[in-house]
Amino acid sequence: MPPASSALLIRRLAELCPPGTPAPLPPGTLAALQATTAALVEAVQAEGRLQEDPLALALSRSVTLQTEAVARRLRGRRVLVTGGSGCVGTRLRQLIAGFQPAALVNLDRVPHQGEGLWARGDIRSPDDLAEIFSAHRPEVVFHLASIREPGMAERIVREAVETNVFGTRNVLEACRRAGVAQAVYSSTGKCYAYLTDHVYTATKKLAEAQWMAAAREAGPTLFAMTRFTHVLENGVVAREITGGIAAGLVGLHGPDRHFNVQNLRQATHLLLNALALAGEQAPDSFWSAADLGWPVNTLELALHQIAASGRPVGLRFLGVPCGYDESFFRGQFDWSERYDYHPLVNALEAPTQFADRSGTMIGARVAACPPAALQAALGRLGEALAATREDPLAKRALLQAVREVAAASLAGFCPHRLLEILWWGAAPEWAGDSAQMQRFRPIMTLFAEALLPALEAAPLPPEAALQARMAELAGSLAAISGMEALAGRFAAARRALQAA
Repeated sequence: MPPASSALLIRRLAELCPPGTPAPLPPGTLAALQATTAALVEAVQAEGRLQEDPLALALSRSVTLQTEAVARRLRGRRVLVTGGSGCVGTRLRQLIAGFQPAALVNLDRVPHQGEGLWARGDIRSPDDLAEIFSAHRPEVVFHLASIREPGMAERIVREAVETNVFGTRNVLEACRRAGVAQAVYSSTGKCYAYLTDHVYTATKKLAEAQWMAAAREAGPTLFAMTRFTHVLENGVVAREITGGIAAGLVGLHGPDRHFNVQNLRQATHLLLNALALAGEQAPDSFWSAADLGWPVNTLELALHQIAASGRPVGLRFLGVPCGYDESFFRGQFDWSERYDYHPLVNALEAPTQFADRSGTMIGARVAACPPAALQAALGRLGEALAATREDPLAKRALLQAVREVAAASLAGFCPHRLLEILWWGAAPEWAGDSAQMQRFRPIMTLFAEALLPALEAAPLPPEAALQARMAELAGSLAAISGMEALAGRFAAARRALQAA
């Protein structure tokens, strides 16, 4: 009898322990999962895979550290790191110490190991920040503190909003009051999304918007920003696989999940280089690692590590929980081939891309939200948090604030660009069936509502390609429940274009 294929064995794993199966597992299930996983390892190896560690290349990549420029901004300076007790913060403090700062302080709720002084404090407390900034008088600040795990953020919505959104606002205000010279924020690549229904991404988008608004202001502080993707040494996926191998059972979201990765060296070098280059590029821009390679498949990563362990380990598929189930909108990225693709840069940001001298970092500018609109959205969010203790209501207010900020940001873009992005995401050639597109209705509505008033007030040039795109969009949107009125407006705008 020929050996089972990897696809058949993956299906068998899902049948043995369907998502939602409670612990403890039924008798015999663990042994069956372990035996099937061992067979799956052999089948995948026979297919020519698992020959190399899926993380080997990711661990070898680097961002060139601009040592002399970093030294000019750290040597003899008083430096403060928020949230510096974690993996990234610990390594960052070690690097900072090598540049001989006058003082190095870690502002965190939990103690740390390694370099610098620990100042116990919570960024949610303006009083804590005022006391610590007054005592240590930082000249350089790295802001790392946040609720950073998407799954956790869904479970503690209020704390995530208070920390990531309003805690960041507190840090910004403390930097301004203290006359900090440079401040660097650690954001996430998930902010490339135009809209989101996830707490973590939403809170980080509002934090980004505030940091970029501060960067655009004239003031004593130069604000800079980085976007990270999944940091291997600090990542949930690698940690859960390692822990699962020790326990004999690894849980994965599913067999076809992929994630972009970078290593700790890239992350910390990005932060230091952002400090070094602050003021040399557009103020409302971020830096990311240029080379993130191909996304890593979590199943192949788990199988490789299980094979290397030599232990009997079973695999089970848990299903994708809220916070990790973001879907891909095709208009998220630029398909014109005019700009280089990067997984952390969206189509609105792509035309503003630039690189550092080494070519190991890529940057882009973040779409500007008018300050009044940003403050109004944050004000309404703060009022909603004060009015309720219920996490579902807090999440609803959070997502509404993100939508308001996104809508205000789109107002600064030309109609032609908005039309192009919406067409990439919604034209029949790309869109798929209407049921599939229903999940993208909020994004498409956002772009359509930003685009249509401009088309109706001042039609675009009567080019055949533009008319064709508008006709296709009208057809796509008409098939999506709730978007019929917007489809009608596109059709009317096209008729006006034909008559021009």
